[in-house]
Amino acid sequence: MSEKKPIYDAKVKKILEMLKFKNRDEVAAELKYKNWKSLDMYMRRKNFTYDKRQGQYIPAHTRVEKLNRDPKSYAPGKVVSIITAFEEEDVDPRLVAKQEGFKDHKEMAEYMKNKGYEWNVYKNNYVKMVGKVEDGNYVAVPPPEPINQPAGGKTLEGIEEYLPFLRFLYEKRDDIYQLLSGTREDGKIPRYAVPGLVRTKAIYMSDMIAKLAGEFSKEKNITQREVMEAALVEYLMKYGFKREVEALLKNL
Repeated sequence: MSEKKPIYDAKVKKILEMLKFKNRDEVAAELKYKNWKSLDMYMRRKNFTYDKRQGQYIPAHTRVEKLNRDPKSYAPGKVVSIITAFEEEDVDPRLVAKQEGFKDHKEMAEYMKNKGYEWNVYKNNYVKMVGKVEDGNYVAVPPPEPINQPAGGKTLEGIEEYLPFLRFLYEKRDDIYQLLSGTREDGKIPRYAVPGLVRTKAIYMSDMIAKLAGEFSKEKNITQREVMEAALVEYLMKYGFKREVEALLKNL
């Protein structure tokens, strides 16, 4: 069955634009529809579906894609059971393997590989494989075994030489966390006092990004100007203009 592509005619574009600032009932009333259901029927004919979380119409096939990204969607019962088990914190892979009837966690990893799933170290769980996988070259990577701590608080043999580096990593954990995840552990939002006159600059961007920026500024109680200035400052510093930006900020 061929995928029905969304039809972006003038009216659809107008509805999408109006929904950035109004709810469905208000848009339906302004466009002379009987109610939002009539508006919904029109958008469905154009191959859109309403996303309550976003408060916006999205292409109908996007919802299917979201389901496909869920590793448990349409998965065999045992696969779902294994993935669900790893959703708990500090799970012993060997215990999960035993509960699911495998000899060990390596055999479980091989089973998951054959079902099209691989271990993801960031999610600490199995995820659906994407792209082309050559059977002869792919090795099933089992989840890591838990480290057994020695009794009496003794240091593990052979680890002494790594302790200074581990301490350094621990001291820099906030920076590392932010680097890997893009999120500050303390939840603080960077703010910059940027010199210069305030001027209006019209820019074109995705309507969804614009809406997210608006929601973010409301939730975090900061202005959209502060959001954009901070984003541009950090982007310029990260990609080659660090010296210039630092010189600018010193001119305050």
